[in-house]
Amino acid sequence: MTKIFKECLVSAVLFFSVLFLTLQVDWMKMLHLTPTIVGDKLSEWVWDLTYMGVNEVKSDHVRLPIDTLVNEMCKANGIDTASIHVVVSKNSEVNAYATVGRHIIVNTGLIEKMDNEAQLCAVIGHEVAHLELGHIQSAIRQKAIFQMLLILLTGNGNTEGLINLTSDMISNSITRAKEDQADEQGARYLYAMHLDPMEMANTLESFESYGILSYLTDHADSRERAERIRKMHFGKETTYRSILSPETWELLKEGKKVSAHN
Repeated sequence: MTKIFKECLVSAVLFFSVLFLTLQVDWMKMLHLTPTIVGDKLSEWVWDLTYMGVNEVKSDHVRLPIDTLVNEMCKANGIDTASIHVVVSKNSEVNAYATVGRHIIVNTGLIEKMDNEAQLCAVIGHEVAHLELGHIQSAIRQKAIFQMLLILLTGNGNTEGLINLTSDMISNSITRAKEDQADEQGARYLYAMHLDPMEMANTLESFESYGILSYLTDHADSRERAERIRKMHFGKETTYRSILSPETWELLKEGKKVSAHN
């Protein structure tokens, strides 16, 4: 019995050692594979799988205001509007995240918790910053080959499992430093839109009780991250504005009540 235990222990140590070493290697670079060859195809594949699990809300009360906010953000910050794709998912979880193919998924549960449009733009801006700074594509490039090997070795053809695996890999590749960069860049996006950049700090502080995955891996970090934003300087004073009418904002927040795929 002791011999079997020792053999199992040695096998487990070897397996996890190989797994750890595999994760440290940039297989894309080693195998001379470019992001265009692998990354783009992998992105299409993963997005198709991800979208299958998204209960998209297509109601005009939701889609049009979101499009307006994203368009204003892109226009004010010199970002190609057509390159950013925001999908609203009918999901009560307070969450939003950037994923492959320059897609951002925003749950209706998060929209419900936002106090104003600037806070919603802070969330979207944070995720746009991850895309613009190359954080998501970098995560895919580093992990793509390992993911393919793991699927082949385990024979895992389960769609939900593949989605969760990819999501976890991207999330685990977003370091605290990258989160700080996205916070700061997102606040700059707000300022360029003539929205209060301090709403980024307010949003971070409010998420302490919600547990949003893309923002916080350690909820205690939220205060520190908010404080970093409050210490930023944004140039000359400006007059902040509203983009959506109060009526449109309320309809957007109530959009959680509509059925998906409307």
